[in-house]
Amino acid sequence: MIVPIIILALAAGIFLFLYRAISMNKTAELNSLATQKQTLKGKYQFMVNHRKELKQELEKKEKQLITLQNNQEGIKTVSIADLAAEDVDENEKVSRYLIQEGKITMEQNEKVLQKMEILQMDYIGVCMTLGYIDIKTAKNAIKINKIHSKSEGFN
Repeated sequence: MIVPIIILALAAGIFLFLYRAISMNKTAELNSLATQKQTLKGKYQFMVNHRKELKQELEKKEKQLITLQNNQEGIKTVSIADLAAEDVDENEKVSRYLIQEGKITMEQNEKVLQKMEILQMDYIGVCMTLGYIDIKTAKNAIKINKIHSKSEGFN
């Protein structure tokens, strides 16, 4: 009778020893994985921030490239007399004024013209919505356009 109790006690001891070893191994593995996860999260955050910086740098370089191209080829501007031409609508006059004053680029002008149909807004409204000009610039453009519109009636 003692032999089966000793075998049962030994089996229980071995079972408990193996259970504890497996639990400790599992805990160590989970800790290792948690550490790796934190490391990877840090690397991921670094890469996200670096990507954002690179995108900003790319946009800056693209703007510089456009500026250099415009300086090299010369921005095609229109004189104030051309703004008063009768066959040009108000949006065209405002766009020419903003380009001539250097408030927007030719590429931005193209984007505004494309977005006008989608947004169902006038030229100045789309420029402000896209963040190309501020309210002060918009008021100046409207003011200049009104002056030229009034002067057309005197011709």
